[in-house]
Amino acid sequence: MHIETLFRENFRALTVYALQFVRDKAMAEDIVQELFVSLVEKEESMEGRNLAKSYLYKAVHNRCLNHIRDQKLKRELDPVIRRSMGDLPEDPHELAAFVEFQEKYLRVLEELPPKCRRVFELSRVEGRGNQEVADILKLSRRTVEKHIQLALKRLRRKLFQYMNVLSTFLL
Repeated sequence: MHIETLFRENFRALTVYALQFVRDKAMAEDIVQELFVSLVEKEESMEGRNLAKSYLYKAVHNRCLNHIRDQKLKRELDPVIRRSMGDLPEDPHELAAFVEFQEKYLRVLEELPPKCRRVFELSRVEGRGNQEVADILKLSRRTVEKHIQLALKRLRRKLFQYMNVLSTFLL
């Protein structure tokens, strides 16, 4: 598969994945872009190889860890995210299941109404408090809570089959 195609098909999912670690959208995008730039630079030596999604996720994961180490942010991260960073599976089948979960998770997020999705991303992905989200979006705190409840309900319903994957990597 050509690197440009890989980029188009995986950039958003990899950025959301990186965002879980670095908690800064611009930095997450930079990490993913830098990965693809390095792949383009190495393209001749990789000619004929087919890059698996598991390789891309592992590469983003490693780059995020390097960024965190370099910036000394590790101790500031949410404990759940910190625990999950070391728990990425080495087994290709488990990693494939995790990647499949990530893709399904992104699709479910995209199906949410735009305001609900934005509230959920600010709250759960960026780690902001309900009142902070309410202030940013100029909503009541209760409205923010309702949007989060709706998003979680849909995620639970549509991702039920992945609950084992979720509990293995994020809890």
